[in-house]
Amino acid sequence: MSLQIERLDCSLGQHRVLHDLSGLTARPGEITALIGPNGAGKSTLLKAIAGIESASGHILLAGERLDSLPLEQRSQRLYYLPQDTSTQAALSVFEAVLLARRTQVAEPAATALSAVERALKSLELEPLAERELVALSGGQRQRVAIAQAIVRRPALLMLDEPTSALDLHHQLQVLDYLQRLARREAMTVILAIHDLNLAARFADHLWVIKAGRQVDSGTPREVLTPARLREVYAIDAHVDWPPDAPPRITPLSALRSLGG
Repeated sequence: MSLQIERLDCSLGQHRVLHDLSGLTARPGEITALIGPNGAGKSTLLKAIAGIESASGHILLAGERLDSLPLEQRSQRLYYLPQDTSTQAALSVFEAVLLARRTQVAEPAATALSAVERALKSLELEPLAERELVALSGGQRQRVAIAQAIVRRPALLMLDEPTSALDLHHQLQVLDYLQRLARREAMTVILAIHDLNLAARFADHLWVIKAGRQVDSGTPREVLTPARLREVYAIDAHVDWPPDAPPRITPLSALRSLGG
């Protein structure tokens, strides 16, 4: 299901956080990365789409206004995973992921168990299946939360900094899996992310916001230019798109230090 945003405004108290965001589209089978500096409004935008924060304007999923749907119907179509994945639930990893599946999908028990096992295997969580959530590290809990999100099978999956607590191996593993999942299930995936190299490598489309205002949208090659990086992040950077390797974005200060 495609997501479209037109004339979106959002205020928190007396502070206007998002200003007239328009023309933003996220498509099925693709990863859309939401990028911008700290305080740009990325988390607020995801919460506005999810209905957690009130907003004016139009948020359309498959052409239907999300704000016109009852909360239960909205929750069946989309899932939002926040940055904070801490929990005090007295559940094992397997129980937590199975509960997420059974809460959202009506199906035979054997089908649910199979889906949970696939998710745990895909995210390298099988060795932790019997561990209690409260005994996990922050990165392990983050992977469990991602497993809970994907087993719900939402048409629209939104994740706020899903790799923030992960080591490099699991950052690549999780994003590769989300990319394959989006393509296989025709799922629309939107994630807020700070690492521009990961965004360039795994995203099909980028939304760029700064100070709550839309700066750009397009493919990584269209958006991640030295001029745009200077405008949005106030840095001078070298952008390299090698034909047989992942793209690289390197601040020029780092290049100078490497050169001695």
